[in-house]
Amino acid sequence: MANEELFSERADLYAKSRPSYAQKSIDYIFERLLTDGGIVADIGSGTGILSKEFVSRGFETYCVEPNEKMRSTAEKLLGKYQNFHSVPAPAEDTGLKSGSISLVTAASAFHWFDTERFRIECNRILTRSGCVCLMNNVRVYDDFTVKQHELCREYGVGFTSLTHGYDMMKETVPNFFANGYVEEMFDFPLLYTKEDFVARSLSSSYAPHPGTREFDIYTAKLKDMLDEFFTDDTITIKNMTVLYAGRPA
Repeated sequence: MANEELFSERADLYAKSRPSYAQKSIDYIFERLLTDGGIVADIGSGTGILSKEFVSRGFETYCVEPNEKMRSTAEKLLGKYQNFHSVPAPAEDTGLKSGSISLVTAASAFHWFDTERFRIECNRILTRSGCVCLMNNVRVYDDFTVKQHELCREYGVGFTSLTHGYDMMKETVPNFFANGYVEEMFDFPLLYTKEDFVARSLSSSYAPHPGTREFDIYTAKLKDMLDEFFTDDTITIKNMTVLYAGRPA
């Protein structure tokens, strides 16, 4: 299955259960990376989780997302804003005007891109003073997460780690930002009900597909695991938001 189609059957779960990013990471963007009048291209924008931060503050924002179901979900959420622009295109060929973008963002998406082609595309669409900001939420491995990792390894499709997006990103970032970059980490514990955490887990690309025996077993065991580790229905999951920013090489 092509990367663009991985989340087609998970768009509703994604919109319902995916968290945003640490408020301090959002503040960092507006204080350090984006000035009034700046134009944003949120690449791999998905259901519009990060895009909403820019659009709601009045920034002209181009939400570039190749997956139709993810994109249509964002359009329902953000379509009321005149400064929201939905762009059906891949990260490597956005179709945006050359030299027009002040800030390119990619939140929980960079690891899906062809990074060399994306680097070239960023340099094409960025203004001379523009920059790229890459973000990811990163689970902190404690006893619960270690056990969830083992469950995902047993039943997940192509599973490697609960931090796979960050693992792939940090390996690629030094070459992507060969002229130097900023790395920031922000504590961001995630609060869920048990039901919402199950939905969040099922929104992952490696989660078993609905209608399969593996899906039913995985879901049941995940619920049992939550009851084992957490007494209350509201739970806290250890997590960090990681941010990289710079000008692509």
